[in-house]
Amino acid sequence: MTIDAAPFESIDRIVAGRGFVDPSMATSIERLQDAVSSRGPLCLRIAQSLRQLPAGSHVFLFTGFVVADRMPSGENDGPLGTIVLGRALQRLGLHPEVWSDPEVLDTMRWLSAECGADLPVLPIDRSRLRARMPSAAIAIEKPGRNDRGVMHTFDGLAIANGSISVDECFRSWMANGVLTIGIGDRGNEVGFGSIAAAVRAIHPHAGRCRCGCGGGVVADTSTKLLLPSAVSNWGAYGIAASLALLTDDSGCLVTAAEEARMLRTAAVRGCVDGVHRRGLFSVDAVNGAVCLDVVAALERLVAMARG
Repeated sequence: MTIDAAPFESIDRIVAGRGFVDPSMATSIERLQDAVSSRGPLCLRIAQSLRQLPAGSHVFLFTGFVVADRMPSGENDGPLGTIVLGRALQRLGLHPEVWSDPEVLDTMRWLSAECGADLPVLPIDRSRLRARMPSAAIAIEKPGRNDRGVMHTFDGLAIANGSISVDECFRSWMANGVLTIGIGDRGNEVGFGSIAAAVRAIHPHAGRCRCGCGGGVVADTSTKLLLPSAVSNWGAYGIAASLALLTDDSGCLVTAAEEARMLRTAAVRGCVDGVHRRGLFSVDAVNGAVCLDVVAALERLVAMARG
């Protein structure tokens, strides 16, 4: 069956922030998307790859961006999208497992409850993960090591304490044929190793850091598929929307009401806006009202495409 690419192209533009964030920011994300591939919409390719997994396949979702002295309970970009995408994968008949930094664990469980999802949420434990071979692994706003082995915030600070690296797991799984997917926004997350040169060209300051390692902030770990997004949560929502279209199941979508509840829950749990580094009704300095507009746009697009 021939798939109309137009709705999925619109989803890519929405998650890039076109019409929702500053045009220069949306343009930079679209350039990163173009650097990944020019062979059709990214959200469609990722959703199709996930849909092709056999029923009952185990899919690991990783999130958590923790910096001990700045974001000790993590940031809210990543956790919300992880829960929504995990719920959509359950509706596909897959077995998603959410793995997060221990500091974010309770927040993830609260968010799952807010969405009425029943997702297993586990603390990242590399010894346990090395013994597992999932069918797919997805990193959503998960910091990745640069080519010197150091994880960074986007503004150049080394993450010496906080987030647990999953780079080695992703490298091993990818080498063994596991479907690996990265979702991120600035290039310092797992997955962006595949377009590291493009990240440095589009964000020249990404080639520098403030910790003295000399490697810059760009993650060195690649994934088979990659989705650059203005906000990483939006990337996950875009994939869920694509699954909704492919399966004719609007239950894959996040609703505006769910988004509002999750934003508030994250804030009161100490999971902060990653730019302001405070618990706010915003994500990466993007007001929560804009996040609700993005969710509503995806809902409208799916409804119109389904007729």
